[in-house]
Amino acid sequence: MWQTLTRVVLAGFLSFLTILPVWAEGTVARAQFSTDVIDREPIDDIGPVVKVEYGEIQRVYFFTDLRGMSDSQVIHRWKLDGEEQADVAFDIGGDRWRVWSSKRLMPGFDGKWSVDIVLDGNIVETHSFDYVDEY
Repeated sequence: MWQTLTRVVLAGFLSFLTILPVWAEGTVARAQFSTDVIDREPIDDIGPVVKVEYGEIQRVYFFTDLRGMSDSQVIHRWKLDGEEQADVAFDIGGDRWRVWSSKRLMPGFDGKWSVDIVLDGNIVETHSFDYVDEY
């Protein structure tokens, strides 16, 4: 009986250790593109397509709600058609940390935009939208 109980407890402990590194690295609770961020919250979700307005500059925000990444550095890596355009780095100061970056998009910047969420050099998630010129 004690051997069985010991095996069950040991198996449970080893199972916990196998998931510990994933849990310890933290998670991205939310990530979305928006037209603005007010009071640390995105005001909308722009969806998968942004249309180029003739002669106008549009600012697109990328918002992330990060959990369990305290004392790490996270980067928003903006790319256009796979080519890196900008890195915006954030030092994470708490267990829940909301950060956002933005990119000014002008006519001629059409294509597939993506943002990699990079934690300590590793891509955690990637989100994208199409910037479409209708003219």
